[in-house]
Amino acid sequence: MEPAKTLIDSGSSRNFIDKDYVRETNIPTTKLANKKSVIAIDGKEIEDVISEKTELQIEVEGKTLRCDLYVMPLGDTEIILGKDWLDEAEPIIAWKDLTITYKDHTSGKAATDEPVIPKEFADFLDLFQEEGSRELPPHREEFDCAIDLIEGAELPKPAKTYPMTPAESEALEKYIEQELKDGKIRRSQSSMAAPCFYVNKADGGLRLVVDY
Repeated sequence: MEPAKTLIDSGSSRNFIDKDYVRETNIPTTKLANKKSVIAIDGKEIEDVISEKTELQIEVEGKTLRCDLYVMPLGDTEIILGKDWLDEAEPIIAWKDLTITYKDHTSGKAATDEPVIPKEFADFLDLFQEEGSRELPPHREEFDCAIDLIEGAELPKPAKTYPMTPAESEALEKYIEQELKDGKIRRSQSSMAAPCFYVNKADGGLRLVVDY
């Protein structure tokens, strides 16, 4: 099989393969019992976009791993390798000379192509921009809703906080300040809360994870 155009994306929690590419190359797939939704870069949910998956041997610069890939439209990209692959492969990327090495010393040249937003989402490019993602739609009474708790229901017990480094605590403080400013969250006296923690991104940054 010819090499596939592949994007390694630390922001993707799973591995994905393009729907058209699967059909063109006659890759066998398995139907999922329940369709899956995905969360776009702006945090919006794209419902029921995934209905099948496949399992392939994926070789990236000399290292071969067996991977599960979910089938969905990816536009010009044929395969996206996300955190599932990164966790198992543990690649080391030298950004200066764009090379990939592994703990077993396998190495290769990293791709320089910029990530491509699938053409199916071209009409929503503004949603993929950082500034656009900070703006909420106007309030509409017919769509605004509240979550009403059932009287007498057993509520989740308060969760303990995860320990953080000084850098993580500072990052969380800035995140909360920005989310409050953007109107995405508000101060609350609720007895229920979900703890959060940070994981390291491939580029050296921090990614916030909320443990629901």
